Amino acid sequence: MDEGVLVKTGPDVLVSVRRAISGTDLGHLHDMVKQEFLTLDENEQSVRLVTAKLETGFLRRFATLQHE
Repeated sequence: MDEGVLVKTGPDVLVSVRRAISGTDLGHLHDMVKQEFLTLDENEQSVRLVTAKLETGFLRRFATLQHE
């Protein structure tokens, strides 16, 4: 489970989550969660790379405006 809300009212427990992986085999669940985190890390690295390129381009253009 990535994040969510747990509500307990008397004997009832309700769970609402955005993303969850369910199953009974802990080894399989561990592998699935590990793969999910690796995928998230790859996506985060891609976003950081694109952001860095955008920032660099902006700074270059800004520097040329300063010299004009």
